Amino acid sequence: MTAIWVVAAIAAGLVLAAALAAWYLHRAARPEDRELAGRIVRLPLRRKLRLAAALVRDNRIPLLVRALPPALVLYLAMPLDVIPDFIPVIGHLDDVLVLLLGVAVLLRFTPRAVLEEHVSRLEAQTPRAPGS
Repeated sequence: MTAIWVVAAIAAGLVLAAALAAWYLHRAARPEDRELAGRIVRLPLRRKLRLAAALVRDNRIPLLVRALPPALVLYLAMPLDVIPDFIPVIGHLDDVLVLLLGVAVLLRFTPRAVLEEHVSRLEAQTPRAPGS
């Protein structure tokens, strides 16, 4: 039963990391970054999870950067926080800030070509709706 919770936490963390990555790229000033963010957002949920997992396994990304998503999931799954979660609003603020910082670092140090390659591969696997 514990393994199910661990897998669920990892999946939730990866989904959240992918969503935040897309949001972060969308906020970037360059049009090509916004275009890439839109492509990530349009990926189905399973493809977003595969994108996060592929980035963690890619050896072209520095090891410390690849270790960030699992570290973020572990931090969020830990019952002990800097500010306890039972405190309304502020209790979850430290989790959000750590997650945002982690995703920003991940995107900053992930080569754009690597991210573009993985997104393109996943888009090719995604079935298109008729007429799109």
